[in-house]
This record gives sequence, structure tokens and C-alpha cells, in this order.
Amino acid sequence: MRKSKAAERSQWWSQRVAAEGSTASEGIRRQLGKPKLDPLTVLIREAAQNSCDAALPGQDVDFNVQIRQLTGNRLERWREFLLPGPVGASLGLAEALDRQPTILTISDRGTTGLGGPLRADEPPLEGERADFVKFIRNVGERKGVDLGGGSYGFGKGILYNVSRCHVIVADSRCIFRGKPQRRLIGAAMGDGFQDKGVRYTGRHWLGALETGIAQALVDDDAEEMAMSLGLPTFAEGQTGTTVAIIDVDLGAVRNGEAEQERTPESAAEFIASTMLWNLWPKMIEGVENRLRCSVKFEGFSIQIPDPAATIELKPFVDAYRKLSLDGEYDVPPRRTKPQEIGRFAKVESMAPIKQNYLMVLAAPFSGAAHHCARMRQADLVVNYVSGDPHPDEAIQYGAVFKAGIDADRYFSDAEPPTHDDWVTSGLHGTALGVVRLGATYVKSKLKPSVRDVDADLHHEAALAPLAGRLSGLVAGASGDGAGQPNRNGSRRSGRSGSRSAVKPRIVEGPQLIVHDGDALVVATVELPAWPTTKLVIAEPIVVIDGGIELRGLLEPAEVVGWACLETGEHRVGSQISVARADSRKWVVSVRPPRDAVVRLTFVVEDES
Repeated sequence: MRKSKAAERSQWWSQRVAAEGSTASEGIRRQLGKPKLDPLTVLIREAAQNSCDAALPGQDVDFNVQIRQLTGNRLERWREFLLPGPVGASLGLAEALDRQPTILTISDRGTTGLGGPLRADEPPLEGERADFVKFIRNVGERKGVDLGGGSYGFGKGILYNVSRCHVIVADSRCIFRGKPQRRLIGAAMGDGFQDKGVRYTGRHWLGALETGIAQALVDDDAEEMAMSLGLPTFAEGQTGTTVAIIDVDLGAVRNGEAEQERTPESAAEFIASTMLWNLWPKMIEGVENRLRCSVKFEGFSIQIPDPAATIELKPFVDAYRKLSLDGEYDVPPRRTKPQEIGRFAKVESMAPIKQNYLMVLAAPFSGAAHHCARMRQADLVVNYVSGDPHPDEAIQYGAVFKAGIDADRYFSDAEPPTHDDWVTSGLHGTALGVVRLGATYVKSKLKPSVRDVDADLHHEAALAPLAGRLSGLVAGASGDGAGQPNRNGSRRSGRSGSRSAVKPRIVEGPQLIVHDGDALVVATVELPAWPTTKLVIAEPIVVIDGGIELRGLLEPAEVVGWACLETGEHRVGSQISVARADSRKWVVSVRPPRDAVVRLTFVVEDES
């Protein structure tokens, strides 16, 4: 296979330690310290923050993550571009490509792209953003985005940390001095080393060698290379950025005493969960520069629900909308500037009967919500602070605290590089006063309401919140197969890791019909195109007024069977085996007990 011209022009260039001193690559990677968050969560938060800061005015942002293994011709194209690695360095790049590595790509569209000068020593024009230099070349320079999520750019180290060889490739289309330009460059942050008596910082760039350094491939060369590598495309006139992380470490989950490495599917599910818990303020309807998030693994999509339709996030979404629409400044004003440090709102709702499997994966807390989501003007969740749980286990509450415009920079100064807390140590003066006041006020308000909840709340629960509370049952979003009780009260043994968060979706119904004198609940179910054969089990849940789930107290509901809309095939019983090539739309029929409501939940497992 012949090497492309763009690949032939590309070479690695390694940064020498300057006589006056240089920043070591290891130091940049370690700026994040030892965050409490999962590395994939840190990655998604940092990438989404960069995308939001680069959003074009008045446009929504498409924020997409894809995970796939490199094989065949595509792997060869990556080998041609990346190899040979930097001379003298020990990145392990060749070894990584020999094991058919997994790459993770993060792309945004509807953003400015990485514009500005290509060299760090070239000053930008007045009013020009030096995004390329700040992302690719420099570390520790303020982004210069008013009320943005980032600060000094140290968080980008996570991109290199989750790569086992510490290598990324950035592909961007921007408007540079009035003209569209495509730019593609490779970058690495390995360890410092010596070669032939010369010291190197451990930082490397891969591109066209010009004026003594590796420059980005531009225009036709960049287009050719991006197409050869299979990177996401750009529509006509579209700008944005794609970052590909080579030989990504997807992390592991604890299974009893042992750790189990994440598969591309389980990592994609975890990322979708991370998006919901951390990015929901930018994902809901009606917000400016809304994030339209998607996650794929090996071409298969993870279904990401609307945050407002998930019972776990609904009180937070409602609280956010309340403080945004009412415009109330609940936090007592300070005597000196900034007087208004932020807004606060709290909403109570019904707690979930059981949590959505997808929502559990990256949940910052367990059980019913009694927390406040804290955020700055960037509308990205910093963290969740816990308060007193509600004495009624059927009720939860969610609150939102959002920093005020004039106070935003003080809260920003209190954030570590991972932007996941507001830390007062090291603060003084106005900053210390502002951050302490915000924390004290939030803590004082995180208590259940003292009013009688029976009337208003339970009336509300009978309507939309009840639908939300049962949404995990009705729409098949629950899927907690292993360890969940069956209708007879026994527990399915299940195998850890065999469940899937890519769930069946009810597209019509459920509705009550009469068939041959028999009352049945029927629903049309659309099954995802899973990459492997799955066992789908329909589990009807008997529910009485107030959303209380009953097991063993009433006559159980019975699943009569499944009927395929496309082929007319009938299958008896509660479960069906679905191969990759099988039809995707089925009607499931349930015989309900008298005087009770039946809701449907679906359990999806790998077929043994």
C-alpha cells in the first residue's frame, strides 16, 4: 500500500530543553494530580468545556464521542502517519499499533475550530483568538474567554494521560484571517530523555517540518490525511475540531474483589452517563449553545435520554429552570462588590422506584437525590454537594447554585485543574469571602421542606413526575438485570458485565385492549441493533396509586408473548432471543391483574 503524500511529508519533531529552562512534559501531565473522578469523566468534562468555550454565537454544538478498534487498512494508514516515532523517545507507539489499539475520538461542530497563528512566537492580530497555540503549543496561558469554563489550560493533560502512549492527533477547520483552513497535527507528551548528549522535554509534534519545527498539515494535505485516517468529516462551511486519542485506556470497574477492564461498549455507556450527570445544563431544551451529545462504539449508538425526562435529573433540571426563569437572587447580597454572588433554587419530586442502569454508572451519589449541583456561568456542573435526606424515602430534592456574573471569576480561582470543586485553601480577601459565603448558604438550604407534602407533592406525583418516576419502567430504560427481584420474589443470578444500557424503546403504547374477551396491555417495542445476540426479558411491574410497586401482594401480571410486526412471528413467554440480523420491532402482550396499573421494564443480557 502506497504512502500518501501527506504522510510522506510528516515527521516527528522533539522539543529540546532550552538553555534558560523549559517545562517538562511529565509536569504538564501531572498538573491534574490525583483527581477523585474517573479519568474518563475528567476527559469528557475537559473536552466539553473546551467545546462550550469555542461555541459559535447563536449555534448549538454537536459534541460526539466515538470508540473503535484500529484494524486492517485503517490501521495501516495510522501506522504510515505515526511511525517511525520520535527518535530517542520511549513512547511505545510502535508497540501500541502492533496490538491493534482502540482509539477514542472527540469531535465538536458548531465551534470556532483551532484558529489563530500556528506558531507560539507569532502574536495574534488584535481581536484574534490564538486557540491553536493555546491548545497545541502552550500550557498555563489563560484562555481569554469571558465567563468560560476553563482557566489556564492545564486540564488538557488528561487527553495525553488516557493514551497509553501519550499521543493525540488534532484535526480542525477554522476561519483564519477571512479564509477557511483545515489543520491537522500530531502531538505527544512523553517523559523527558537524552539522546546523543542533548536533553529533550518529552514534548513532540508530528507534521510538516518547516522553519525548524513541526507545523500542522494545512488545507489539501490536512484533508487528505484526515480522510486517510477515517476521522469525522466536516459539512460544507462547517468549523470545529476533532481530537483522536491513540491507544486509549478505557479504565476498569470493580467486580467484587477484582477489577474488570471496560469494553468499548461499557466505556461508551459510562461516557453517556458522565455526559448526563455533568453536562445536563447544556443539554436541555432552550439553553444557548445547547450541546447535542452522542456516543458510539464500533458504529453502534448509545441512546442518551433527555435529562429532563430522567427521574434522577428532573429535580435538578426543574431547579435550574426555576432560577433561570424567575430571576430571583436568593443568596443574601454582600455589602461590598460583588454584591450578588449567585442564585439558588431547590425543587422536590418523587424519588425513583429503582434507578436507571445508565444513570447509575457515573452517578456522583447513590440513592435518592438530596444534593445541590453547583456551577459557574459556563453552565457545566462543578460538583454535587449533599444535604439532609428527606424523611420520606419516596421523595427526593435537587438544588442548583449558579455563580453570579460578577462573582464568577472568584469561584473560578477556587477550582483545581479538574474544575470539580471550590477549594478555599490558598484563597484570601474577596475570593475567600465569596466562596465561603456560597458554600455556607448552600449548606444551610439543603434541608427538606417542612411543609406537608401529602397534598401538593403527591398530587404532582400523580401527573408528570409520576410519569418520570416510572419512566425507567415504561420506556425500558432500567435494564437492571442482575440481582433484581423477579415477580415471584426470587433474584436473577445474572453475570456482572453482561447487561446493556442500550435499551429497548417503547414507540407505541402501552395501551389496554380486549382480545378474545381477554384484557391485555400491549406495547410496540423497538429493539436496538446490538452487535451481539441479546436476551430480552419483559418484566411487568404492578403499580398502585402513588407509584408504589407491588411484588407478591397482588395477583402477578403475566407476559403472554411477543409478536413481530415485520414477519408476523409469535414467541410465547416473557423473553426472546434477538440476534443482530433479527427484526427490530415487536409487540409485547401482558395480562394484568385487576384493579392495578401495569408498567413495563426490560432487562437485556448477553445470551449465554
